[in-house]
Amino acid sequence: MKLTDVFSARAVALNRTEVESNRIPYLGEAFFPNRKKMGIDLKWIKIHKGLGVALKPSNFDAMPTIRTRQGIEMTKEEMPFFRESMTVKEQDMIDIMRVQDSNDPYIDAVLESIYDDTNNLIDGADISAERMRMQLLAPANGELGISIGTVDNMIHSYDYDPDGTWKAKHYVELTSTDKWDAPTTAKPLTNLQAGIQFLASIGVSAQALLGNSSTFDMLLDCDQVKDAFVTIMGTGVGFLDNQAIADVISRRLKLEMIAYDKMFKDYDGTETKFYPDNYVTIIGSGQLGNTWYGTTPEERTLLTDPKVDVAVLDRGVAVAVKTDYGPPVLTSTTASMIALPSFEGMDSIYVIKVK
Repeated sequence: MKLTDVFSARAVALNRTEVESNRIPYLGEAFFPNRKKMGIDLKWIKIHKGLGVALKPSNFDAMPTIRTRQGIEMTKEEMPFFRESMTVKEQDMIDIMRVQDSNDPYIDAVLESIYDDTNNLIDGADISAERMRMQLLAPANGELGISIGTVDNMIHSYDYDPDGTWKAKHYVELTSTDKWDAPTTAKPLTNLQAGIQFLASIGVSAQALLGNSSTFDMLLDCDQVKDAFVTIMGTGVGFLDNQAIADVISRRLKLEMIAYDKMFKDYDGTETKFYPDNYVTIIGSGQLGNTWYGTTPEERTLLTDPKVDVAVLDRGVAVAVKTDYGPPVLTSTTASMIALPSFEGMDSIYVIKVK
């Protein structure tokens, strides 16, 4: 299909809008800062930082007792490789020239948006990184790991809890009348307090409560939350708004409520939330991990190739632009990334499936 068949220049220029979700920054970078390394293997050490252990007494002139180190585990994974290209073909170039002949003052901005292949691909790389981070913060059914699937059914899986010890203590799934969509019987503040107390028992101070607006909206009708929010006259309220919910969470539980509603399109075009519905995550203080970027083939081999224009972003995403003068003439833009989050602080979160 030709470019000129699918839009008129003025119509697109006047109706071009940006999806609101695109303006929301990526939250995961705050918990998993970007870091760069050489190669494609990722090694990270998980250290369980629980409560301190009292020093054992000893006799004078006696050999000291040897204390065993607790909770040290080395994990090694080969990081996944992401690569995708976009092309501008000869027919595209002809269509661009035809549209530019319309003398529409808005047309350059429209064409720049449509053919901004570099930023489209970089956005895709950032989406893939954020998707992995959010899978760790909201593990489906408590299975702590990352699963990367594509439309051709190729699956990359990374298990961060192979023996199930994290899930046994750091994940709970509410059942029956305890679910948050049962407003008269649910006890969300009690559920959250249990998670806070568990983290405190292993030496972690809870700081934030992460979820999305759809999940937090269940709290608006919850009797326990309404009972916790009373007026200065000491009477209850019949209606709560989102700010009131955040105030209750902050005042009663000392947690900052973070509603993360940013979305992306999956490989099959499905609009998907980075942080899923029906989960909340209590996050403790301190850094949870890092988003590690490896060295892509484009970075390793093409930086010295004069025929290809290669740029490497600070976080490690490589962008290569090449024009083949053929015939046919073809300009291709390729973005590549090797990335995987480490999760040294996995013991510092507590996840509840609330519905």
